[in-house]
Amino acid sequence: MNHLYRRLALLLLLITLTACTLPVRKLSPQAAPPIPATATATATPTVRPTATATPTLPPTFTPSPTPTLTPRDAVVAQLIPSTPPTPPSPNWTPTRPPAFNAEKDTPSGWAREYIQLVTAMLNATGDVDAVLNQLTAWMPADSTYEGPRPANAWFVIRDLNADGEDEWLISVPARDMGCGFTFCPGYLLLFHKRAGLFTPASIILVNEEVWEISNPKLLRVEDINADGHLETVIEQSQCGAHTCFTTLLIGQWDGQRWQNLAADPIEQAYTEYTFADDDGDGVLEVLMHGGMYGSVGAGLQRPHTLRFDWRDGAYRRVADTPDPDSHPYYQMLDANTALANGDWDAALSLAQAVLDRRGVYKDEEGWLTTGAWARIVGYAAIEAMLAHAHRGDIDAMRQVQADLLARSPALPQTLYADAAAYLLEAYEATTDPLAACMAVEHFIAERAADAAFFEWYGYGTERLTVERICPLDKTTAPGPEL
Repeated sequence: MNHLYRRLALLLLLITLTACTLPVRKLSPQAAPPIPATATATATPTVRPTATATPTLPPTFTPSPTPTLTPRDAVVAQLIPSTPPTPPSPNWTPTRPPAFNAEKDTPSGWAREYIQLVTAMLNATGDVDAVLNQLTAWMPADSTYEGPRPANAWFVIRDLNADGEDEWLISVPARDMGCGFTFCPGYLLLFHKRAGLFTPASIILVNEEVWEISNPKLLRVEDINADGHLETVIEQSQCGAHTCFTTLLIGQWDGQRWQNLAADPIEQAYTEYTFADDDGDGVLEVLMHGGMYGSVGAGLQRPHTLRFDWRDGAYRRVADTPDPDSHPYYQMLDANTALANGDWDAALSLAQAVLDRRGVYKDEEGWLTTGAWARIVGYAAIEAMLAHAHRGDIDAMRQVQADLLARSPALPQTLYADAAAYLLEAYEATTDPLAACMAVEHFIAERAADAAFFEWYGYGTERLTVERICPLDKTTAPGPEL
């Protein structure tokens, strides 16, 4: 009797799902739904039209209307002195600025005083090298670096906004902060000359809370996004207790303000990055490969490639592609991605590779407890059955489900084993892969508390979301993680 009630409940659910979704989402062997390039990529905006020729730099830069100030702009306004500089007296001698005094100093005022001092030093001598040498000499005595000057002391002179006048981009050692092996902070200051005097115009910030850039390295001053104007690309590198990160800052000076051109952080742990126009539109894309955290708490990991492209007026992350990996958890995840992309052969091959591992599989990392392994096998069975359903091979689906049942009692019964049986019932009732797939997603979503594959996840471990349980529909929005 319970089985009859379950069949009736299933049929009611399938009727509801079919009425709500099948007119626009029904799959056929000839037409799989469009799916993002990777399982964890952000939603891809409208693609920028292919450029027919690389634009040339115009003789003048016409600034765009100044947008509403961002929190970062507000911090810049606090740090950059508002009063025009005056020539120092002939007998003026700079002295090392005092340490921060919590009773009378504010962080913004303290940094602003330092920028005023640097400005006065530049105007007293006109010699940027001499100023950087003096600032380096004032760094804490325990500072360590290679070469005559640390990584946070350099400058470049370029006409950044094509107005016929040069700007000075100067990295100065951060006030009262030293350099070490993993951290060498500097302020990136932008100066122009007004009435013959160096005048601070802006400071380049990581964000409104981080004013210093560690180990700043100038990579490029060129038109990388094919908009006809110069962009400046700066690398930041810094390390925590276990992991080192590289961040790329991409921006543009329009004559009025520094515009950050990265909508998403261009950052990865232990990365190797490249610039390349791999789609031929004249824009240099940024590719970062790495991402392995050094902490045990990061959990089970594998390298991946981040891709950033120029979309809708900014550099955005458009893909996050993990490296192939033979660990069964990653084979299960990659089978999910292959199903989403309509690559049925790859999906079946990856899922079957998991199912072909007999007994209780143990990994070297110690992540696969018996329960975790049983859940992975159960979902891999669902993936294999979905691939067979796409081909209309119900006998193969029944065989996968029978093999899954035959693993008992070596493997405990899990939610995913129940879901595999539910999938077969749904497909037998409808012969529609999408309707059956969505029925299984609904089945697991209602029991999400029991759906986590591992008892404990590291912060660097890839995870499925509820919306990815059925990879055949068009859902790309992130949802609760399993």
